[in-house]
Amino acid sequence: MGSYLLEALNDRYSKKLVQTYSVFPNQMETSDVVVQPYNSLLTLKRLTLNADCVVVLDNTALNRIAVDRLHIANPTFAQTNSLVSTVMSASTTTLRYPGYMNNDLVGLVASLIPTPRCHFLMTGYTPLTVERQVSILLLAVQCSISVGIILFINSPYLT
Repeated sequence: MGSYLLEALNDRYSKKLVQTYSVFPNQMETSDVVVQPYNSLLTLKRLTLNADCVVVLDNTALNRIAVDRLHIANPTFAQTNSLVSTVMSASTTTLRYPGYMNNDLVGLVASLIPTPRCHFLMTGYTPLTVERQVSILLLAVQCSISVGIILFINSPYLT
């Protein structure tokens, strides 16, 4: 349904740039839906054709971050959606508020011009912590390691 809506929006407003945030399914668990891998592949085709910039979020990585970093034993949909909304709001801050760098989507997508079909972005967010007192050293370490990357490195979508 979402990829069909994206296609309809692209047909209606063809001159507008479209940025999407796509959450891909968890590959570690067995799904109730048998056609889940096929739906993901068909959605990838529509995302490639109809979106200018796709930010990839992986359910496996979201669950891993909720368990390992936020110390939530069994993350709910609300807690996972809270992580996604935090990343979405942080990555679009420069688009919403005036500033010097990356103040429009054209500037963000301009670096993707040489490879127009390769417009899938990987995102990360730091600090992901529940503690209120965080040291500068801890923030620097978290920024330099891949703990905050919201894409599972052994993901089949990466190959």
